[in-house]
Amino acid sequence: PRSNRKPTPLLPTTNVVNITANMSRFSDNWLLDKVMFDYVQGGSCACCGFPHLFAPGGLEGLINAMSDLETDSKTREINAAKQSPWPEDMRDQIWGDRLLLRYKMKKEMKDYRAFLEEVVKDDNASQNNNDEPSTEDIQDAIPILHQFCTTQLSPYELRDIFQLQRSGLTEILKSKYNITSAYAIVFCAVVEQLSNFQHTGYGVDAPPLDNSDEELFETVLDYDSRIQGFHLNVAENIIIEDSEEEWKVDEKILGIFLKRMISLAGPTLLARAAIVTDDDDKNSDDDGAEKDDGKSSDSASNKPSFRSDRRVARLMIARYWAGRLIEKYRSMQGQGVDD
Repeated sequence: PRSNRKPTPLLPTTNVVNITANMSRFSDNWLLDKVMFDYVQGGSCACCGFPHLFAPGGLEGLINAMSDLETDSKTREINAAKQSPWPEDMRDQIWGDRLLLRYKMKKEMKDYRAFLEEVVKDDNASQNNNDEPSTEDIQDAIPILHQFCTTQLSPYELRDIFQLQRSGLTEILKSKYNITSAYAIVFCAVVEQLSNFQHTGYGVDAPPLDNSDEELFETVLDYDSRIQGFHLNVAENIIIEDSEEEWKVDEKILGIFLKRMISLAGPTLLARAAIVTDDDDKNSDDDGAEKDDGKSSDSASNKPSFRSDRRVARLMIARYWAGRLIEKYRSMQGQGVDD
């Protein structure tokens, strides 16, 4: 039984049993210690295996290869990793699979672009306009998909699309991306943190950009542990009576998701913060340094931040819902669905 198992002597176990002592529950400090505790126990989320990934350039090479991390964030993560209580092999596995997951997800961006171009092309064909869509034309898919969602789907059907149980995220990581290493333990803890994000006191994880699709999506993403799990309140029952229901689409939230769906096609997997120039920030010591608003986590601390992992988890949620919408669109258009 697990209660009789002794931790591996080579792993540091100090301060990992009481993972909530002297820290805010669901904070990054809580997550750091929870991962260490679960790792020592053999992976309480049942995502074990821990294959090793060869990492040219070592830990610093892995962190520097993360294109969505700002320069200052990379420096902080390198310094924090050197002081981390995690064993080196565990730490390297985590960073290796962080990079591997992004690599696999980047390869899928072309599929979203192909679908959006397909939507625009079909609409052009229906209007006797056979021009091939350019890269800018995928924006035209927003009103087309909006019309599809509001005219060919009932509000209740639409509401059903935008739901995902917490366990579904970890299953996607394991089954779709085949990641079952120490990073799977991190991801399980990140998903738990994400479902309790309102308790962390952190601000928005998305970088400070004008009209950020990612930030807007983050602010409307909700979680309900009882029924829906992660969800968007894209439709609601506007009649509050025992025997009647009348569902209405929230077109603002639907529009936010459709804009986020466009961004799934690239050009980047996750946006980076804007570059600060001398004109923008006379007090900046570094020319071309990225803005870091410091709203999420303790950016100045020597502890690892899980901000980028939360961003990836939200991206995975958006992709899952986009996939469900694509499946529904193609099935109703009589095109079939790819396996």
